[in-house]
Amino acid sequence: MLHILKKVLYLGLAVLWLGCRSQDQQTVTPQNYDGPDQEGWNSRITVTSNGRTSAILQYSHMEKYSKRREVKFDGGIVVDFYNTAGQHTSNLVAERGVLYEDSNDVEAMENVVVVSDSGMTVRTQRLRWDNLRQKIVSDDFVTITTAQNDTLRGKGFQSDQSLKQWSIGRPSGVSQKRVDLIGGSENRGGATVADSSAVRHEKKQAPEQGVQQ
Repeated sequence: MLHILKKVLYLGLAVLWLGCRSQDQQTVTPQNYDGPDQEGWNSRITVTSNGRTSAILQYSHMEKYSKRREVKFDGGIVVDFYNTAGQHTSNLVAERGVLYEDSNDVEAMENVVVVSDSGMTVRTQRLRWDNLRQKIVSDDFVTITTAQNDTLRGKGFQSDQSLKQWSIGRPSGVSQKRVDLIGGSENRGGATVADSSAVRHEKKQAPEQGVQQ
């Protein structure tokens, strides 16, 4: 009888130990968790500046990281940009993206294509929307196609959101017209291959920013 009681006691202790171990393995320490704390599907985010809509981002899948102050998107994104008068100026598509909540900047990655309402197209693999300066910026290789189907390639690009005032670094390409790289304007005159770059600097006060979902 005593022998049987000992076996029952040992068995009970073993079950209790296994249960405690299983509970320990399932416990997640919140302060060490670095994953997303919010997810969303097939919705959109509105980015504002000085109380007006500056961009509307549509996404397939979203993950929000509150500690990092970042919102990551995958499965494809579409961003529409608007000027200070509320008029649509350009459209961006990409495979992935990140919204940085502290600045409201949007970074687009993989097969990025920006098309202005005037017909100009920019292609690259990485591009950033600077919400403070209202600028589109890329440090990667870019290909620009104008509304007249002239093509320029280079590394480094900066433009206003309407793609009317732009600059490109280390540009090269063939055009039916002469291209003024400082302002992005075009003049009649034949093909051109440039080996310099021009960057326009502007000073602006920081606008009030916000994000609406």
